[in-house]
Amino acid sequence: HLAEPLAIMTLFKTKAPEKPVPPPATPKSTAEIEATKEVGYALSPSFLGANLYSDDKLRQAAPAAFSALEQARLTGSPLKKETKDQIAKAMMDWAIKRGAVNFAHWFAPMRGTCAQKHDGFIDLDFSSPSLCRPMKKDFDGTKLFMAETDGSSFPNGGLRQTHTAAAFNSWDMKSPPFVRGETMYIPSCFVAWNGMALDEKTPLLRSMAAIDTQGKRLLANLGEKNIAQCVSYVGWEQEFFVISKKAYMERPDLLHCGRTLIGAPPARGQQADLNYFGQIPNSVDAYLRAVQKELWLIGCPMVVYHNEVAPGQHELSPIFQVSNFATDQNMVCMEVMHELADKHGLCVLFHEKPFAGINGNGKHNNWSVQGILSSPGGGSVNLMKTGPKPEDQRRYTVSTSCLAYALFKHGDVVRMACIGAGNDHRLGAQEAPPAIMSLYPGVGMEAHMKAVMEGGPLEGYHGDSKSLKYGCNNCQEILVNAEDRNRTAPFPSCGNRFEFRAVGGSHNIAHANVMINTALAEAYSVWSDLVEGGMSIRDATAQLLKEALPAVFTGNGYDPEWPKMAVEERGLLNLNTTVKALDVFASEKNKTMFEKHGVYLPEEVEARQAVKFEIYAIEIKIEATTLIEMINTALIPACARDLKTYEGTKLAGDREAVYMSLQAEAAKLTDTCAAIPHGASEAEEAHYCRDKIVPAMVAVRKVADVCEGLIEKALYPFPTYAEVLYGHH
Repeated sequence: HLAEPLAIMTLFKTKAPEKPVPPPATPKSTAEIEATKEVGYALSPSFLGANLYSDDKLRQAAPAAFSALEQARLTGSPLKKETKDQIAKAMMDWAIKRGAVNFAHWFAPMRGTCAQKHDGFIDLDFSSPSLCRPMKKDFDGTKLFMAETDGSSFPNGGLRQTHTAAAFNSWDMKSPPFVRGETMYIPSCFVAWNGMALDEKTPLLRSMAAIDTQGKRLLANLGEKNIAQCVSYVGWEQEFFVISKKAYMERPDLLHCGRTLIGAPPARGQQADLNYFGQIPNSVDAYLRAVQKELWLIGCPMVVYHNEVAPGQHELSPIFQVSNFATDQNMVCMEVMHELADKHGLCVLFHEKPFAGINGNGKHNNWSVQGILSSPGGGSVNLMKTGPKPEDQRRYTVSTSCLAYALFKHGDVVRMACIGAGNDHRLGAQEAPPAIMSLYPGVGMEAHMKAVMEGGPLEGYHGDSKSLKYGCNNCQEILVNAEDRNRTAPFPSCGNRFEFRAVGGSHNIAHANVMINTALAEAYSVWSDLVEGGMSIRDATAQLLKEALPAVFTGNGYDPEWPKMAVEERGLLNLNTTVKALDVFASEKNKTMFEKHGVYLPEEVEARQAVKFEIYAIEIKIEATTLIEMINTALIPACARDLKTYEGTKLAGDREAVYMSLQAEAAKLTDTCAAIPHGASEAEEAHYCRDKIVPAMVAVRKVADVCEGLIEKALYPFPTYAEVLYGHH
């Protein structure tokens, strides 16, 4: 019995060292393989958007059906069954050629991530006389334009019950389907049997209709009557962290919550700004190149990616699109990033604050409203850009004054655009704007607005570009915007758009754009009411400014004195937590506004409030439960083993006291979680989580991070910040 083990031991001693096995090559995605057919193929028309069923493709395949579809998009007129069938057949034929055998209505419930159900392009051949009917290829207009599922199993805020559960999808006709893998995805709306919205897309489309109605009305009152429609556009910028999949799987807090609940800061964080626009680590660069090709293939013009400020943090952004299409592209982008990160042995984090002490993730929402001209040749006018012509200056002054009015009167609604337990860690923390909603139009524009308010003309602010010289002959003189950028403002002007900078990195931007579209539509409506009531366009603008100017702020939003000044001197709201913002969302003022513009019924406003309260409480309770488990099952045992190391010495210092403090704080958190009021409403539970559980979690973390600095490194049970943030580099 001893011979075999001894032989193994002998062999072990004399065996030559094995050569290290190289890690397996990362499998290339379909997009990467196709993109490398030949040099430059990824930039060819044959590749760009090849898996997006664009208008051009439908127009070519079924011109008569496409013409009817265009009319239905503009007027909402019903399509004939044969037209729907023609569109569906053309779509299926194209999708099959791109490798699809399934289709899925792809939609965005009120939970943050998208949903999908895959159906095959098949049906039974009911014309067959056989009792066991054969299968056949099939996809008709009914399947394209309608799908049914269970509405009660998604967040609904009381709009549905288990015993009244029907809910329905329908294709958003202005967002083209796309193929990924073996499935054609159909961007869709999702409503209950009674027509109430259970998703984020439906209210977005309604808010875009409100912008169309009130934008055309405003432009007509300005004398611009040749406007076919008013459209809101969005260009999003997505921030995210990339870490190794191994580190992610070894941290229960990242796995369950998307953020670290404990963790001492590394010696090198973001102090020296070394990461910002620095060289991208090899593993991440390969990953982002794969993401770019995949997005190009499905028609998303992802044009920029770079390192962000924090170590391990990055950003990517596409060229702007119409709001609903841009929203869909952002949601599919996040899905693609998750999928490809897994293939590359990485993990992507969109949470607003994955790591304490360094910057978190936002999603900048670059937003504009443009009037599409009905005259031959088309073209558009941008309501958020001034210019050399008097009509450009009038339009911009009026529209910007309306935006200031929207932020002053409906700052509570716009604050709803950036709520969330994650974003509460981020807003106003020297990395994102404060929770006070204000407008930065530029110093020159602010002076112009004051002049209008005091009797001056609407014209005069032309926003001419200024010349910038580098002071050397090697660089050409360039033209830059008339106003500098202000990254501390929630709503700064960027020359041809306004940038809403407060949206959370994990959020669906549909929700944010519902809020800002509706608030602006209401401001446009108020202005038009004044003009149509007999007031001059100048006086109507001045009247709005007299109320709204307190919301115009061109100073430093990170100044610690700003919150006090904003509230006490300007009368602005400082809803600095999600719970505070939710408390005032379902006010009569807001219900009236949303119903007036056809965005939400009063019941839908109340449902959104209930869902958001519930989501907030669920997230906090998951975090608290995870933290308790990490402390009790891993960190406290590690502390005990560490303390044993010092038995018989005087080297332990205050370790025992600190470790006992950790146990005491964890017990307090456990008791606090157990004391959640039984039968509490969504609002009451959210309040309890904010007021009781969150402070208890902060107390646990404070001690846990001290413990990390005392425990022997080999005993600490989780990957440290340094290992997570730099380990994949």
